[in-house]
Amino acid sequence: MDAPRTTTTATSASGPFTIHGRSGRPLVFPGRALLAPMEGITDPLFRDLVIDLGGVGGACTEFIRISSSAMSAKVVARELGPRRHPCPVGVQFMAAEERHVTASVQAAERAGAPWIDLNFGCPVPVVFNKCAGSALLAKPEVLARIISTAVAATGLPVSAKLRAGIDSPRHIAELVLAAAAAGAALITVHARLRCQSYAEPATWAWLAVAKAALAQVPGAPPLVGNGGIEDAADFVRLRAETGCDAAMVGRAALADPFIFRVAAGGAPADAAEAAAFVLRYDAAICAARGPHASLTKLKQLTRYYRAGGLFAAEPEARQRLLRCADLAVVRAWYAAAGGLDTGQAPATSGAAGVSGG
Repeated sequence: MDAPRTTTTATSASGPFTIHGRSGRPLVFPGRALLAPMEGITDPLFRDLVIDLGGVGGACTEFIRISSSAMSAKVVARELGPRRHPCPVGVQFMAAEERHVTASVQAAERAGAPWIDLNFGCPVPVVFNKCAGSALLAKPEVLARIISTAVAATGLPVSAKLRAGIDSPRHIAELVLAAAAAGAALITVHARLRCQSYAEPATWAWLAVAKAALAQVPGAPPLVGNGGIEDAADFVRLRAETGCDAAMVGRAALADPFIFRVAAGGAPADAAEAAAFVLRYDAAICAARGPHASLTKLKQLTRYYRAGGLFAAEPEARQRLLRCADLAVVRAWYAAAGGLDTGQAPATSGAAGVSGG
């Protein structure tokens, strides 16, 4: 099997990089700051709005579980959403074995996916106990078979997302080398163990170990570092300290969706822009799923949101909004905090998310 070819540039959060699938066709990521897939968060509504802010180099769907049957192109298309971006949005699958992987990957290709990502990092017990996600870190031979099956099924690039280990990072080099040998065109490593919570700090030194192992392989795939990024400067710092080709952020993008724009050299959001983002998100969810769903999602966003310093002057407002049962009150608070005209409905950004649920 030919090793995937890569193109890299100087250490930064911006600048494109390219991967290739078995077909040899290039897939260009316009930037090196990637949005992590997050279950229950990065659906097409949220994802499209974040991409529209600028600076996102690539993103993935929430994971699609392959279990007793193959996924259909219809299911994959729903997860991708109706829009296609210059920023590529790949389809992430999670499987415990290679059965049904071929048909699912081919369905994703028919649905228009630009690349396939395979999840070997999910730590939640319901997944781990069914020998999927991060459970396969203990079975590198199965992990490799799933990757090679996906690679053989398509000409699209196939990537793999791992954690640094289950309860120890001692096998991280073995794992990334197994993924590379199986044909992964891109590898992402989350710099935490399966046994660690998100409250514990990420260990970027493990990313450096993984990168050093891959550096010994001719034509090795790029490595994306994930975990521990809190602000835009951390994208550059992670790459400088680890040698990773790109960096991925998850929860910090929920806290500040403008983090990618800032990492690419743009301005941070002010209060008005930060509030307008929340109200666009509300409008998109209401149009697709109704006001009850919007209230739930706005509370999820409110728990973490720090863009524009909206809660700096009134930190107690966060808990008040989380307890609020009235969507109109939540909307009004954000409009007032951002100095927006409460008599005007928030405009959606392009076609983002309104029909993408």
